[in-house]
Amino acid sequence: MSEQFQNRNDVPEKYRWNLDLMYSDQEAWEKDFKKIDELTAASELFRGKLAESAVTLKKAFDAETELNILIENLYSFASHRSDEDTRNANNLGIVGRITSKSVEVSARLSWMDPELLEAPVEKLKQFQNDSLLKDYSRKIENLIRSKPHQRSAEVEEILSLASDPMGGAHHTFSLLENADMPMPKIKDSNGNEIEINHGTYFSVLESPDREFRKRGFEAYIGAFSQYKNTYASTLETNVKNHVFNAKVRRFPSAIEASLFSDAIPLSVYNGLIDTVHAHLPLLHRLVSLRKRLLGVEQLQMYDLFVPMVKPAQIEINYDEACKMVTEAVEPLGKQYVNDLKKSFDERWIDVYYTSGKRSGAYSGGTYQSKPYILLNHQHNLGSAFTLAHELGHSLHSYYSKQQSYAKSHYPIFLAEIASTTNEMLLHFHLYEKAQSREMKMYLLDHLFTQFRATLFRQVQFAEFERDIHAMVERGEPLTSQSLCEHYGKMNAKYYGPDMSGNGSDENDPIRFEWSRIPHFYYNFYVYKYSTSFAASQYFARKIQDGDQATREKYLEFLASGCSMDPLDTMIRAGMDLRDSKPIEAAFKIFEEALDEFEKLI
Repeated sequence: MSEQFQNRNDVPEKYRWNLDLMYSDQEAWEKDFKKIDELTAASELFRGKLAESAVTLKKAFDAETELNILIENLYSFASHRSDEDTRNANNLGIVGRITSKSVEVSARLSWMDPELLEAPVEKLKQFQNDSLLKDYSRKIENLIRSKPHQRSAEVEEILSLASDPMGGAHHTFSLLENADMPMPKIKDSNGNEIEINHGTYFSVLESPDREFRKRGFEAYIGAFSQYKNTYASTLETNVKNHVFNAKVRRFPSAIEASLFSDAIPLSVYNGLIDTVHAHLPLLHRLVSLRKRLLGVEQLQMYDLFVPMVKPAQIEINYDEACKMVTEAVEPLGKQYVNDLKKSFDERWIDVYYTSGKRSGAYSGGTYQSKPYILLNHQHNLGSAFTLAHELGHSLHSYYSKQQSYAKSHYPIFLAEIASTTNEMLLHFHLYEKAQSREMKMYLLDHLFTQFRATLFRQVQFAEFERDIHAMVERGEPLTSQSLCEHYGKMNAKYYGPDMSGNGSDENDPIRFEWSRIPHFYYNFYVYKYSTSFAASQYFARKIQDGDQATREKYLEFLASGCSMDPLDTMIRAGMDLRDSKPIEAAFKIFEEALDEFEKLI
């Protein structure tokens, strides 16, 4: 288990992110907050003039950019402060203020896209190709593509005003999960009472004490099941929000509306699910292997995280994890390594869990700020991989800032490639250094967990998300009962007959797991983990093998931002994600790892 800190001030300074680099105090934040109305008014002066000339349009876009950067800085600082302690009313207050103000600004400037789209397509293409507007060429290109889904200025204003209240379901879910819902307490193997919270849950599931895992699993899932009707309501409201927006924007379905911004065909999403279905026997093989190695009569869902093989030394503190990750990314070159070290020296990272801190891990920040990282670090190998993962995101953001602001925001479809490539480089690094058969088996077991969690579990989530949106589009209600039934059946299909308590029985706790998954509120996000994971296999293997051409293409990819459509970005980098071959190739790697593991046994 990791060091536990009740109060944030007890955490040594070097393990806390330095948000003072953004704003020294709230007074400085308030000073910038007051600038919003002035900058918004400056943008409003261009109303009715946008299409006059390239010069005017550039001035309007520049004014909008200055305003957006300011709002992003204000929101990022406020949300990061709030994530330090989700119970802090003052921080919640400033998040609410900047959220409301950004909605107000969005509504006041909602005329911009409709006004520009009133111009003939030929004129818009001239703007797109004008060297004066080169920084905004992608913005104009996307506007042209979105023309069939753009509504009138009046409707756009209403949609902007409605975005804040319509996002309330996710906000309610987050507050209930992170702040208001009491976390259960159980006794550990030594009889000590511990709290099962978002920071300790998966460490409990990694415990070799099976009865302890069982108690922790049932207590944690049980805490969510007590609020099943509330969670069903927030999830249904969120799905209805997606369906409503899709209808207003004239999309055939919510999923197609979500895929549109990345120019991803529906066939990519559905093809991913179909490919995973075809390879479910590999997951069933892993489940059967786990059952045999753990020596249990009936494998349970709480048995999925404990290592099948445990080496003598598995505790890795944070400083050791930093050293491991730094060494692992050396194949990416000295510049990448030096830039990664800045994350430690400049305090980009908030390391340890404290009471009230937001669960999970993420990479954040803005165009002007450091690419901050929130962790809830545990002293185990999983947390080392999480560190590598989030550093991949942050270095991706760091390099994307080489683009102009308008081209710097890489799409989420590409975001997980950089993070999972770092994870795979860490795997290769550790496997090469492994001296014992047991350590090699342990690392392969960890790789199996990555495959299970990404190419299987995330696609399971993607399928569930697709299905519940389709249910709402057919007019079917999302109740706690219908959600539990559908999730249970799907979980049983994925994990197969050797997994007892897989959701096939109405008493299986896993049927309630949907209630605790925040990604279901992110609007068809999870499938991108899987496509990115497949791409990362390609990059990591070639980079680890010393392929300089691939390394250079990969580093160019990291600095590409959103300068082209994501599928075209990947083609330039050497991989076409429009067919199933990359996913199938990843499953081939998984199968080979299973073969190798069985030989080591």
